Amino acid sequence: MKKIIFSGAMLVLAASTLCTSCIGSFSLFNKYANWVSNVTGNKYLNAIIGFVLSPAYGICLFVDSIVLNTVEFWTGEQLLANAGKTTPMVGSNGDFYLLTTTETGYTISNETTKEVAYLHFDSESKLWSYEANGVTTPLVKVNADETLTVYAADGSETIITNDAEGLATLKAQVSPAIPYMAAN
Repeated sequence: MKKIIFSGAMLVLAASTLCTSCIGSFSLFNKYANWVSNVTGNKYLNAIIGFVLSPAYGICLFVDSIVLNTVEFWTGEQLLANAGKTTPMVGSNGDFYLLTTTETGYTISNETTKEVAYLHFDSESKLWSYEANGVTTPLVKVNADETLTVYAADGSETIITNDAEGLATLKAQVSPAIPYMAAN
C-alpha cells in the first residue's frame, strides 16, 4: 500500500513539472473572492456570506482551472479582463486622474482640468495609439516578428527588439525633452 501511495505521489510530482509557468490568473476565483470580501461594509457579515456561499469557491476554481486559465494560456488573453475598473491616480503635476480600463485599452480622465484622453489597442493591426482632442497618434506597434515599431512625436519610426536591449536602444535615441519616455 505504501508503494502505491509513494508511486502516486511521485507521478503527481512529475506531472506538476509539466505545468510550470502556465498557472493562469484565476480571474473568476479572484473576482468572486473580492466580491465576497466587499459585499457589505461589515467584515463579519461578509465572512458569514462567504461561508454560506463557500461551494461557489470550488465552482469558480474548477471553471478557472479547466476553462479560463486554459484559454488564457493558449490565446494569451483573459476572458474576464478588468473592463470597467477605475483606478484613481495623482500625476507628477499634482492633477487628479481616473484611469478606467476598457475592452480595448484605457480612458484617462483628468479630473482637475476635465480633459479626457484614450489609450487604444487595435488587435487587428496590433497598434497602441493615443487619442486626445479628436487627434489620434500612433505609439507602438507589435510586428509579426515580435519586434516593436515605436512612433516618435516628430513622425519618425524606430524598430526595437521586445526586451531590455531594445528598451536601452530606445532610451539612447529619445530626446531628454520627452521625460515620460526617458524615465525608467
